[in-house]
Amino acid sequence: MQYNDEMDKTQEGIHLKKKKRFVKQKISGKIFVLMGLAIILAIAAYTFILQSAYTKTALETEISRDRASADAVNKLVDEKIGWEDFSQIKDRSDEDTQFYKDISCYLNEIRTLNSTRYIYIATRNEEGKLIYVVDGLNPDAGDVRHPGDYIEDEMIPYIERALSGENVYSQDIVDTTWGPIFTACYPVRSNLDGTGDIVGALCMEMDMQSAYGMVVKTKKISTICGTIVGLVLMMICLSTYFIYQKSKEEERKAKQLLLEAAEKADAANKAKSTFLLNMSHDIRTPMNAIIGFTNIALHQNAVAEIHGSLEKVQESSNHLLSLLNDILDLSRIESGKAVFSPEPVDITELTDNVLAIVNGLLYNRDLKFEVYRDRPKNPYVFADAARIREVLTNLLGNAVKFTKDGGTVTLDISNHPGEDDKHMVARYIVKDNGIGMSEEFQKNLFKPFSQEDDKGARTQYKGTGLGMAITKEYVHMMGGKIDVESKKGIGTTFTVEIPLELTEQDIHQKQEEPVHRDLTGVNVLMAEDNDLNAELATVMLEDAGMVVTRASDGKEVVELFKNHPRGTYDIILMDIMMPNMDGYQATKTIRAMEMERPDASTIPIIALSANAFAEDIKDSVNSGMNGHVSKPFDMEEVTDTIAKHVKS
Repeated sequence: MQYNDEMDKTQEGIHLKKKKRFVKQKISGKIFVLMGLAIILAIAAYTFILQSAYTKTALETEISRDRASADAVNKLVDEKIGWEDFSQIKDRSDEDTQFYKDISCYLNEIRTLNSTRYIYIATRNEEGKLIYVVDGLNPDAGDVRHPGDYIEDEMIPYIERALSGENVYSQDIVDTTWGPIFTACYPVRSNLDGTGDIVGALCMEMDMQSAYGMVVKTKKISTICGTIVGLVLMMICLSTYFIYQKSKEEERKAKQLLLEAAEKADAANKAKSTFLLNMSHDIRTPMNAIIGFTNIALHQNAVAEIHGSLEKVQESSNHLLSLLNDILDLSRIESGKAVFSPEPVDITELTDNVLAIVNGLLYNRDLKFEVYRDRPKNPYVFADAARIREVLTNLLGNAVKFTKDGGTVTLDISNHPGEDDKHMVARYIVKDNGIGMSEEFQKNLFKPFSQEDDKGARTQYKGTGLGMAITKEYVHMMGGKIDVESKKGIGTTFTVEIPLELTEQDIHQKQEEPVHRDLTGVNVLMAEDNDLNAELATVMLEDAGMVVTRASDGKEVVELFKNHPRGTYDIILMDIMMPNMDGYQATKTIRAMEMERPDASTIPIIALSANAFAEDIKDSVNSGMNGHVSKPFDMEEVTDTIAKHVKS
């Protein structure tokens, strides 16, 4: 009986220990999750504080500058306008008087010199409503206001305060019908010396699109980065928690299963940690350089110093753009939006294009590049040329990047029989004697964000580990396969095989005449709603000798084309996303003028847009455009495209 009691006590003790261990594991898991959530909240709060501080500083600086400018303009105008001006201007019919024209011209000159978007005089009519007296815009401007026109609702509070004798300034960006502005309103008194009754108000509106856009862009980037970091950390916490619980459950079943589960958990945690580290480093590093060297350039005076800073900004911008393009490509692949689009192509000509790209990569490199080609009897196949080009360029680009000067990169191209006489298999072997890869890393080579864990390699060989994942997916999309052989310190060999369907259709490539690069005197009509992008494009085009006329939206470019005789413009550069009328609508409208304007169907229209995916290019062509250049654009590509479509 005593023995049985002891046995019962022993069993009870074992069960109690198991229960305590399970409770302890559960509590530990909850604590881990709570700590993870706390970290996420801390990062989110830090991001919000930084963004708020930046936004406040940027806006305060811009508003302070605009306020000083408005005060200076008011001082000029205050001594020129009095009761007589208001008494002689009653309604729209007074616009024809010389008196009105003189005042309007004076305000317009001030507006132009001061870079003010709008400057006008307002008063209250006999009905007590606020109306325009004189508008400082050009009389033919689309948004010009006339004497007697009612003031827009968003400006009424500011003008009311000015009529009560107060100098009024907006403390924040005002979102108006014409976009974000800073506004300032001042009372106008009857006497030119600033005394007497208040007879009206002088109002100025400064364009805040640049500052607003900068704030919005920064806020968007911060939000995206904060969201990504938060989601990744949440995923790490939750995944680690569930893996932890599962591993403890499996521990009671089999020790071997526990070890395997632990290895998988460690691999998953390492991949997620690598992802977080890579994204944080690869985004923040070029962004830090862009922001830093931009600030440096703003405070430099010497042209050489400014040029040096801008070169660093350009280099960092290109790196960041490459990263974003890779992420977008991988995202489209994983979402199923990347499609395989075979078309009749000359496979030998495709290879020539790739070789030209690689030769550009070899500039300033002491590398030997060897090519061995087996030219097929029938080079005409159905293939996705863009995908094949990207696969080969990526493999050869990596070979060049990871091979030290004095080394050799080899491309071996051969063709083999396919499943029948209507098919063939193109085999591409890319070989180098570069730094090579370890056997362990080769197991994860085609996983996103995978890079050799080699001290200093990540810094020396810039990249994100996305290229090979994209390459493998493209090869599989085309029904092919990719293999790799590599040894650390010896070199790497990639073998790609892509099945291709032969076609009896001869593809006669037209011998294009050499591109005429002298574009002096070419008249360009450019539709671009963003002032900074418009300024950039104008400078580049004018440097090439072209004459540029800018339209702010699709509606304006249609009016300019319609109201000028045939031959005024040689080509139209069309942005896509614009207010009032987008680029697609504008193009269709111009093409529809064929009956009244014969050149409406023949004038070249080129899309110049940030919409850069294949479907965007297709939409441009379907709307009636002749070509598509994606932003951020390369000036050589722009000039080549213009030269291609403009007759000599």
